[in-house]
Amino acid sequence: MSAQLARIVIFAFIAFLFVCDRKRRTGCSNALWIPLMWILILGSRPFSSWFGGGVNMETTDDYVEGSPVDRLVFLFLIIAGFIVLKQRQTNWGNVFRTNKWLFVFFAYLGISSVWSDFPMVSFKRWIKDLGNIIMVLVVLSEKNPAEAVKTLLLRCCYLLVPLSVLYIKYFPDIGRGYNRWTGEVICMGVTTAKNMLGITVLACWVGIFWHFVDSFDWKAKDKKAMVAYVGLLLLTVWLLITTNSATSLACSILAAGILVGMKIPAIQKRVKYLEAYVITFILLLLIGQAMFNSGDAIAGTMGRDLTLTGRVDIWKRVLAEEINPLIGTGYYSFWMGDRVERISEGFYFHLNEAHNGYIETYLNSGLIGLALLLVALYSASRRIKADLLRAAPFARVRLIFLAVGVVYNLTEAAFNKLSLLWVLMLLVVAEYPAPRRARVPAAQPSAAGPFPKGSVSGEMPAAG
Repeated sequence: MSAQLARIVIFAFIAFLFVCDRKRRTGCSNALWIPLMWILILGSRPFSSWFGGGVNMETTDDYVEGSPVDRLVFLFLIIAGFIVLKQRQTNWGNVFRTNKWLFVFFAYLGISSVWSDFPMVSFKRWIKDLGNIIMVLVVLSEKNPAEAVKTLLLRCCYLLVPLSVLYIKYFPDIGRGYNRWTGEVICMGVTTAKNMLGITVLACWVGIFWHFVDSFDWKAKDKKAMVAYVGLLLLTVWLLITTNSATSLACSILAAGILVGMKIPAIQKRVKYLEAYVITFILLLLIGQAMFNSGDAIAGTMGRDLTLTGRVDIWKRVLAEEINPLIGTGYYSFWMGDRVERISEGFYFHLNEAHNGYIETYLNSGLIGLALLLVALYSASRRIKADLLRAAPFARVRLIFLAVGVVYNLTEAAFNKLSLLWVLMLLVVAEYPAPRRARVPAAQPSAAGPFPKGSVSGEMPAAG
């Protein structure tokens, strides 16, 4: 198939998927397109890069300043999202009280920009991170939040998965790259890096697999739609394998296991022991590593060595840096300035993250910031467990994104920044309080009985 013919086929396929989406959509407003645009940007490339105006993240100046076009796009979406929340008469006091620890954490991150070496850059980045909260609240304030999240993920899948396959297979100048030091071919799809594509495919995998497990109608009369969704699922699996991102593949398997496992009654009955199972699992991993060196076997199974492709060396290097252990270097500030060049010495690539979300949070926000993050995650886990015990429809997916986020950040950094996975985590950590309905005082019966005099069975008396 020629590249041009493949382009026509893929775009027709995408259009057909959106036609199917319009038929299956229930309870989702047009405002959902605002957070969709936000996550499409985070799940692909910066808006400016599609028009040749991207920045070079390998240079310190571009990494610090970013693109003015991208800043305007994000600002526009933030304002649009805020207008939607205003129209929905959001009670911000209730929102703050319901998400107390999350907002304490974000407030601390904002304050930490004060002691950054680049306070204005740090503050602007914090404003963008607040935009993640705005987008999340727009989604959660929909009439049916669970359906809104599923629709959001599916629409993301409709676009990003077929386009990634198209670019990798037929437009390698866009969808592929080369490791400049090893010459290895890497698949990027619609993104700018292999690991970014891994996050995007992971999110799309959860959306399409969730649809198949919960909503897909195998006896549907519309066979064309059924074939299209099966095809989309297969394309997603192909990307998971082709991307060669061990962390994303492991998290995808974890997500599928939770989705299927939580539908088994025997497992549902044991949700109340969730914390005990998690602690036991961690202890078994530690014992296995100590006694049988199981880490080598697990890493080898995923195609990696025990150093996790050099990550252990990176962790040692960044933790050796002299920073204030309590408050860190300021929000999103560690990888700015001369420090980057010094840390990157001896590595064959330019470092711009710690490849561990917890270490990254510590470097930027100190032990205080890390503690607040863990408290916010723990608070969310308690609410998710309560939802699981009462079989809430959205509870399983909330558990998936919490578990996936916690695991993913062991080898990659996706907390507290413009990251698709961070937005998905905020979707399950944050809660939008249900609006209180005005109480209508009950009518008091008269002395003559519940109906007015002259009426029969509640009929009003005739006029005149």
